[in-house]
Amino acid sequence: MSADPSLISVTAKVAAYYRQFTDIPFAREAAERIGADAAFEQILSEHGLDRDQLTFYAPMFEARYKSLTQLLLAGAPQVLELASGYSLRGLDLTCSGAIHYVETDLPNVVAEKLRLLEDLRQQHELPQSPRHRIAPADALSLDQIRAAAASLDTGQPLTVLCEGLIMYLSKQETERLAVNILELLRRFSGGRWLTPDFTFRAEAKDLPPARVRLREAITGVTQRQIDASSFEDGQDLEAFLARSGFRVEVRSQVDETPSFSSLDALALPPATIDRLRPALRVWVMTPA
Repeated sequence: MSADPSLISVTAKVAAYYRQFTDIPFAREAAERIGADAAFEQILSEHGLDRDQLTFYAPMFEARYKSLTQLLLAGAPQVLELASGYSLRGLDLTCSGAIHYVETDLPNVVAEKLRLLEDLRQQHELPQSPRHRIAPADALSLDQIRAAAASLDTGQPLTVLCEGLIMYLSKQETERLAVNILELLRRFSGGRWLTPDFTFRAEAKDLPPARVRLREAITGVTQRQIDASSFEDGQDLEAFLARSGFRVEVRSQVDETPSFSSLDALALPPATIDRLRPALRVWVMTPA
């Protein structure tokens, strides 16, 4: 990825900002420790955005996080998460249960993430789990993600997860990512790739103005065009995945989300979820 990783980390802090309005484990502590409020406030002030017009992002991030967690719990006993940012899913899922969780990101994010994890373990008196590992790796480097996954058992299925990554990639980089994930999964005894990240150009014209302005602001921060990897529609995406060697199933984030705590936290009407439902999807892909 050619963007400055310190700029990409700013957008990971935006995700952490919105997760703090939910009951996602460790979300509020994480937002406070990494300065998520300050990062978000900087974007608002520099681009003239109104915070109150963007509250709908909280249930979007909540649905994305919780639906993926539910699918992970119902799937393979080991997970490799690419570009995990400041999500604390790995910590949460390895505090109890038998999931082995390896998460990766660019080196500067990993360094900050390790400090965050150490703080949270001390605060909550949590021992370091041998089932949880953080490794620096660029998702576009097959060698690096293979090295990150080296501690996992190739005799068992693997779930590869990426949440909030593909929106920053070009079409060529998305193709590279798919190749890397397929090559990695073929080393394991079964597995799948989960992501909520695919977008369609046919839907972009219907985005509300506040969302368009925030996306433009993020483009300015990261110096990468958001959704440059967009597909024309679902058929275009399915054709790409078939060429890349995957079968695909589309699931609803809303249906997989057990509760929406952000609605009460931000006094949002339940109808917010109905408006967001069509765009909240998870793609579950298995090698063909």
